[in-house]
Amino acid sequence: MKRLFIVVLCALLLAAACAKKEPPKDVLFRVGDKYVTVKEFKIRGEFTPHPSYPRINRNLEKILLNNLILEKLFVEERGKNSELAKREGFKNLIKGIGEQKMREQLFYKKAFNPVKLDSVELKKRYALSQREYDLEFYSLYSDSLAKSVQKKLQDNPAHKIETFNSFWKDDKRPTWHVKWKDPDHINIHEALYSGPLKPDSVIGPVPIGRHQWIVMKVVNWQDNIILGGEEQLQHYHEVVEKVKMNKAIRAWDAYKHEVMKGKEIQFDRDTFLKLADLTYKLETANDKQEKNDVMRRFWQDEDSTLTVADLPTEEAFLKRPFFIIDGVTWTVGDFRNAVASHPLVYQKNAASRDEFYDQFKVAVAELVRDTYLTKQAYKMGLDKDEQVMRTKEIWHDALIASFERDKVVGELAQAFPDTTDPWRQRNLEKAFDAYLQDLVKKHNAEIKVNVDEFDNLELSGIQVFVKQEHVPYPVATPSWPIFTTNNKVDFQPMQKKMKIGK
Repeated sequence: MKRLFIVVLCALLLAAACAKKEPPKDVLFRVGDKYVTVKEFKIRGEFTPHPSYPRINRNLEKILLNNLILEKLFVEERGKNSELAKREGFKNLIKGIGEQKMREQLFYKKAFNPVKLDSVELKKRYALSQREYDLEFYSLYSDSLAKSVQKKLQDNPAHKIETFNSFWKDDKRPTWHVKWKDPDHINIHEALYSGPLKPDSVIGPVPIGRHQWIVMKVVNWQDNIILGGEEQLQHYHEVVEKVKMNKAIRAWDAYKHEVMKGKEIQFDRDTFLKLADLTYKLETANDKQEKNDVMRRFWQDEDSTLTVADLPTEEAFLKRPFFIIDGVTWTVGDFRNAVASHPLVYQKNAASRDEFYDQFKVAVAELVRDTYLTKQAYKMGLDKDEQVMRTKEIWHDALIASFERDKVVGELAQAFPDTTDPWRQRNLEKAFDAYLQDLVKKHNAEIKVNVDEFDNLELSGIQVFVKQEHVPYPVATPSWPIFTTNNKVDFQPMQKKMKIGK
């Protein structure tokens, strides 16, 4: 019986090993069980600024390859026992980055992928995409004013121009030249490019943000016809992409509305004012010391003499109700836990305390909305999505490796205590280079490079820093890894059908 159990166990282990997932076809290199794909290599190399290394003989590609390999080696060597990995703040950061990616994948599954495009509409949009407009416009910063303007325009359809012109006391009006490719608000783009507009057409008021509207008048337009088959084809693909994305954004707004249907936040007024006031002080602090003082007041986790007058003790404060939604009470502690992995996102900088209160309320509401969207993503199993898991691993490894690199440098620096020594920095660099060489030598057998893929790689020389808007974690990719300037590539070639872990 015992022998049968061992045989079955071995069979199960063998089956599990054979079932190990094949790495993606575009794996560029592996370090043990870890790998980096060609796409990830390009993103790390092109979506964040890098040192100005010479571009001769693919120098940039070689240096990045070596640095990414060293990044993985630091994780392999020191990651399991890293102090950073044990910190709650780091765990919350990786959790938040992963959940943000889950919501992004939810967008694609619920809104982008289901979009169906109509060939007739695409033909019309393609023709309109070659049009450029000269506009006059008027910005509105009040919902009640926007409604008033809308009513005036609707009540006098035959005199829209006169009504529009009456918004100014003189003839000097703001002007605007608009092209199809401009990154304008989706509502502006759709208002101008959904159908042909004649000169003197008045459009709006169009909502473009919280309490923000715009009214536009077409002064003139011109068509810039695109000639040449290849250029036309490229532009057509751009039109298709933008039309699909705009439809997806509309569908996403509808999905979010459906998820939040019937859910209204009811704030506890006193708690809201205390949190908003203390957060305002934190956001407007002038320096780190002032921020620390505000944080001590905010959470009362240090010197009690810094406690704001009439603020309860920490434990009592964290238990206070902050708001109720869908029959569920969120305490200050619940809110604090949510913010730990989902920093508040403000739509704009507040000009006053009262305006900040409004922005704070919106930021809290968006955090709550994202919480419900994240729950939907978990229900769909998107925490196991390949892109979500890769995103978390990329950030985890990059941050752990840079933390451990700095720790190693600090440990090596103890051998050179004389900070006045002019050769100290040079000696420290030599010691660190020696550490890197030993690290590569120790793990050399684990490093495999897809030479064919690497030989075909070429990074753009343009320095770009990619950020996303209105998300808790706006930076698109970890910073360029900096461990070495070595441009020598002499690692073992990767076998094409080698499984991860083999």
